[in-house]
Amino acid sequence: MLQKLAATGMLEDTEPPPKKFSLAQILFFKIPLFKPDEWLEKHLDKLPWIWTKAFGFFLCFFLGHTIFLWLAYATDIVSAHQQVWGDLTLAPTNLLKLGFASMLVIFLHELGHAFTLKHFGGIVPEIGLLFMCFMPGMYTNTSDQYSLVKRKQRVLVVAAGVIVQIIIWSLAVWLLLASPPQSLMQQNSYLLMSAALLTVALNLNPLNAFDGYHLLVAMTGINNLRKRSILFYFDLLRRQPSPEKTSDQAILAIYAPLSIIYTVLILGYTLWLVGNWIGEFLPVVWNWI
Repeated sequence: MLQKLAATGMLEDTEPPPKKFSLAQILFFKIPLFKPDEWLEKHLDKLPWIWTKAFGFFLCFFLGHTIFLWLAYATDIVSAHQQVWGDLTLAPTNLLKLGFASMLVIFLHELGHAFTLKHFGGIVPEIGLLFMCFMPGMYTNTSDQYSLVKRKQRVLVVAAGVIVQIIIWSLAVWLLLASPPQSLMQQNSYLLMSAALLTVALNLNPLNAFDGYHLLVAMTGINNLRKRSILFYFDLLRRQPSPEKTSDQAILAIYAPLSIIYTVLILGYTLWLVGNWIGEFLPVVWNWI
């Protein structure tokens, strides 16, 4: 154990070995921005009601009522969609607004993770930017969640971000329905609602290295799910008995091929977009030179 701790730089006066360059460093890397732990500790005592059962019941009632209104007033929402994207002259501006709204939703999403982990006694060392297949996002270092004994607490830490996004979506729906037709408030409410739905869809995909993946890990109890699922197939190819529990093998067998197919499709689509962009703009740049 001491040798392993020293090799990873976790003992005093030791440093981890330099990482070898790999393709994964280009496709997935993080940039730390700030250390929020002290700020979270300072403001945590203002929010104890958020993690109570009473608030949980109220939230379920509120979300259920929102879904009912969303379905009942679907025609109004479709009308708002046509208003936002129907005018091609306003599409670039609205697309920029959608981007800023998504950034706001993602930031509040990360605070949901951070405050929940802090509420259960964990430490949040950093919040920063991440890039996955050249797509920007944000991350919160919640590795201290693995020190939590109860699986329910670990699941809540991972799910907190998505819950924040769903709350933002609900508030945006209510604001949209309360706004005057064809008003700026209705447009902005629709964009905020769309940003929340879009980021929820991306986050809940368990084949991404986002919340859906970590939520699946927390619910199944299979840490390092992606790596272990691949090693599971390596053992099969070498005709060696798998060290994994029988109850986990079905999940490992399903996850590995889906993860590989998804990664290949995303990478291929990204390269196709880059190739089209180069093919479109390279002649323009060449003529300009």
